[in-house]
Amino acid sequence: MAGYSGPGDRRMQPKMREYRPETDFVRVRDLLVDTRPYFITAGNWDLVRWNYARHYVVPRLGTYKVAEPSTGAGLQAIRFWESTIGVWETATGEIAGVVHSEAPRYGDAYVQRHPQWASLLDEMLEYAEATLVDPESNALKIYIQDHDQQLQRVAQGRGYQKDVEDPGYDSEFVIDRLPPCGLPAGYAVQSMAEGGDGERWRAVVGRGFDHLDPGEWPSPFAYQELQKAPDYRPSLDLHVISSEGRYVSCCIVWYDARNRTGCFEPVGTDPEYRRRGLGREVVMEGLRRIAGLGAETATVGSGLPFYQAIGFRIKYVGHYWIKNG
Repeated sequence: MAGYSGPGDRRMQPKMREYRPETDFVRVRDLLVDTRPYFITAGNWDLVRWNYARHYVVPRLGTYKVAEPSTGAGLQAIRFWESTIGVWETATGEIAGVVHSEAPRYGDAYVQRHPQWASLLDEMLEYAEATLVDPESNALKIYIQDHDQQLQRVAQGRGYQKDVEDPGYDSEFVIDRLPPCGLPAGYAVQSMAEGGDGERWRAVVGRGFDHLDPGEWPSPFAYQELQKAPDYRPSLDLHVISSEGRYVSCCIVWYDARNRTGCFEPVGTDPEYRRRGLGREVVMEGLRRIAGLGAETATVGSGLPFYQAIGFRIKYVGHYWIKNG
């Protein structure tokens, strides 16, 4: 694996330091790409979710219902999120682990690490509890994949309990033969690389997630930040456009070339245009495009019947583990 030569001297335990936005974003992304083949033993995020959290979720929530101009609120949310991240670095300068939230708020934490450094897990949870506990409820949630036995054991030892009522799913599509385009007459798939319009994108994403009030749509700042993500490709930012020029369904596909896999985030269809096969067709076009880049699989962080019906299969299940008080 790139950047790691072997177990090394366990006496040289990595040290925690503050996150450095100017250099660490890409270095953490590289850790996630490097450890992707070890996902069964270390339930890390993929490169998609790391890109999406910093460049969309955080600025999106930071500017939610904030009157324009929203740039100040968005930047404040990003700076807050970055200020809570802890990084563990080896003596030779390699990132061994990261603890962070997914949103500009307290109460939830995620743990990413290289598989060789399970010895860090107790210290990483201690950092999460010192940094990210919700001050109002005095509680902290940590999301753990059901196959991640190492992290579960450490969490149990620190008093966390599994919330069995709220599972999360990751589903996978194995790319083989893909059908040709089956869009109904009057619709076409286009990408943002073809002169796409950010205002129409904001509308279809907002409405696609059932936010009918324009005040609840993603802010222009959030979409501009999303387009700055290192792994964002305009040619994989797709939408179905009607004959009237309206964006009615959309998806963004992210591609991890090293691991030959793609991921869909987000996917949505305007409620007025559902049950016409438009969501299926925009996803299929995304699959065709990443297949052309060399992808062998694609994933989505969902277990919804919509994805199962078009060929995705649930591969991983996870739950929040909660510590109160």
